[in-house]
Amino acid sequence: MRASSVAVSLLVASFAGAILASACRTTEGDTIPRSLPGVYEYDAAGRAFGHPWSFHVALELRRDGRYEMITESDIDGDRDRDTDSGRYIVRDGIVYLSKGGSDRVDTDDAHRLDIRGDSLRADMPWVANAALRLAGASKPILVRRRRIGD
Repeated sequence: MRASSVAVSLLVASFAGAILASACRTTEGDTIPRSLPGVYEYDAAGRAFGHPWSFHVALELRRDGRYEMITESDIDGDRDRDTDSGRYIVRDGIVYLSKGGSDRVDTDDAHRLDIRGDSLRADMPWVANAALRLAGASKPILVRRRRIGD
């Protein structure tokens, strides 16, 4: 159970929050593509060291440059739900999520999500990727489930 807990914890830590809008310009980012705002989700489940686990992330990128991210995990019946919020910017095809209430996004400290069509791919350290593979999780790719209207 410890390995699956570590893997899920690494995944949660690798995602952070931030969101932006369509056709807006932030003080530090590019114009936000009109197609970007929406709800993106990631689901994973498996069994590690005899313990079942599941993980769900729902990331809502709003037009005003803010995001809300809900993470739900269940490790062998031990359930947890967290909600994070913050700001995001887009620069060179990458969404940078910054947790908290600051109006600025420091790209050095922000979590990165590469924009790939209707998906966002988490840019994670190799250690986190290895932990995910060990726990049997797929690569953290958030797929758009719902678009926020123009």
